[in-house]
Amino acid sequence: MKSSNKTQFQQQVIDKLNRGEISLGQAVQQIRTGLYQMTQANYARLCKVSEKTLREVEKGNTDPRLSIVENLLRPGGFTLTARLKVNQVKSMSELVGNNLL
Repeated sequence: MKSSNKTQFQQQVIDKLNRGEISLGQAVQQIRTGLYQMTQANYARLCKVSEKTLREVEKGNTDPRLSIVENLLRPGGFTLTARLKVNQVKSMSELVGNNLL
């Protein structure tokens, strides 16, 4: 993939993640298939994770360690960052009523 196409692909993945259209696992799958056209076995080997781990991440069946997520994103030129997003501030009674405390 040409550099300009790779940059465009990366931005599309980021935009989809930011809009909540895809999960982190789906982003990993898009990187694996869209950038590299790799099987899960080959991509897992490249990322130094087990094939089972990759499969479970892509399906959304696991909460992987950050180091695993970083390993899965790195080949696509991605790094993991965190950002806070405020949706709705709940009152104390709502938190207590929902057993969130």
